Amino acid sequence: MKSRILGTAILTMLLFDNSGLSQSLSGRRAAYSASTSDASFQSLHAFSSSRDRAADADSAAATSAILPAPSTGIPQAIRPFSRIGIDSHVGLGGVGFDVATPLSRKFNLRAGSDFFSYSTSFQEQGANVAIDFRLRSGHASLDWFPFGGRFRLSPQVVFANNNRMQATAVIPPGSTVTLNGQDYVSSATDPLHGSGSVDFRRTSPGFTLGFGNIVPRKRSHISIPTELGFYYVGQPGLKVNFSGSACDPTLPPAIGCQPVMQDAGFQKNLAAFIARNNNNLSYASFFPVLSVGFGYMF
Repeated sequence: MKSRILGTAILTMLLFDNSGLSQSLSGRRAAYSASTSDASFQSLHAFSSSRDRAADADSAAATSAILPAPSTGIPQAIRPFSRIGIDSHVGLGGVGFDVATPLSRKFNLRAGSDFFSYSTSFQEQGANVAIDFRLRSGHASLDWFPFGGRFRLSPQVVFANNNRMQATAVIPPGSTVTLNGQDYVSSATDPLHGSGSVDFRRTSPGFTLGFGNIVPRKRSHISIPTELGFYYVGQPGLKVNFSGSACDPTLPPAIGCQPVMQDAGFQKNLAAFIARNNNNLSYASFFPVLSVGFGYMF
């Protein structure tokens, strides 16, 4: 009886132990399975993140290849007549202004005008002389910037050239005027009056070089242009006219004075005087250009 009770107790303990062992094994298998799942999930997440980062990098590279480079302040393309620049300047031609617009990265089209006036009077060999000097002209230039900077070369055309010098003279009675080496005395009753002018051709070619671009290719809107050159005006034309009466100093006034328009000798000497001075004006065939200004681009 005792042995049967003892055996039953031992069998119960064994069954209990096996059940606990089974539960322990099941718990361990569940923990292992959970641990394995977590590790797999983390590995998959890491792989996915790595793949996403690679895709983002590829996308950024493609975008940077498509998008233009950041602006450096210099436009990538210059469209004709897309901008306007103006300047005011002062120089040998007087005070003037220019208006310019780009044609391409290295070419501008520029046009403008210059104005200058000067008047004075003085006495020369007893004659009262008045002089009026006037400069009025327009110009158009093609500005070429060969190095893409501020230095430029500019062929130009000067048009509507109204440059002119005029002079008048009143020779008081009894005063002497000399033409081609011959002396003439102004009549006491009909004094001599003289007028003269120097004219230039209306249209002339020219060439200048300079520094400064009134249509800057950078962000700046301000420029200080300078210009040096010339334009060809051809042979200036001198015109001289006299009115009144002139007297031969070797003859008495009663017989030695006559209107200059009827005096063949006076007209011959006047023509020789004009020809000689026209020849002296040949050096004025080139008119200099020198100016400095201030420009602004809109």
